[in-house]
Amino acid sequence: MLGDSRTKPMEILLVEDGLVDARVTIHALRRSGLHHRLTLVRSVHEAILFMKRTGIFARAPRLDLLLLDMILPDGTGIDVLEEMCELQPDSARVTTVVLTACEEASYRERCDELGVYDYIQKPVSEDEFLRVVRDHKKLMIHLQQAAVSAAAGNAGNHPSHTGGGIQA
Repeated sequence: MLGDSRTKPMEILLVEDGLVDARVTIHALRRSGLHHRLTLVRSVHEAILFMKRTGIFARAPRLDLLLLDMILPDGTGIDVLEEMCELQPDSARVTTVVLTACEEASYRERCDELGVYDYIQKPVSEDEFLRVVRDHKKLMIHLQQAAVSAAAGNAGNHPSHTGGGIQA
C-alpha cells in the first residue's frame, strides 16, 4: 500500500513561489494518502540551500522527489536543476517533476537534457500529478525492499555468520 506507515515517508521539496499553486499541490498530496513530508521553498536560493543542506536547512532530509516551478523570483528552475547536477552524480539524482505555466520550448528541451522525470503544464491536472507522484512512490518502495533483500542476502554470505539468525 502506498500510504503504508512501515515505509519511510517520501521526502518532497516543493519549489514554488505562487502560494495558490503551492496550496493546490499540498492539498492534492494530502488527498492522495501518500506517506510523505513536504518542505516548501519559494526561490532558487532557498532550493539550493536545501539541496546543499546549509544555513537554515542544515538538518534537511535527503530528498526523494523535487517538485519544481520553472519561473521563480530570483531565477529559473533550470538554475536549480544545474546546481543539482553539480551536487549529485547521475545515479543519485533526485527525481524531478516540473510544474509550470511556462510554454517556452527551450525550457522543456533543457529540462529533458538535465534528466527531468516529468514536465507538467499548469494548470495541473490533479489526476496526472498524482499518477506521477504515485509512480515514484511505488519505485521508491520497490528500491527499499530490494535493498532490504540484498542486505539480508549479504548477511547470510558473511564469513562470520553461524546460521542462527534472528527469527521475525
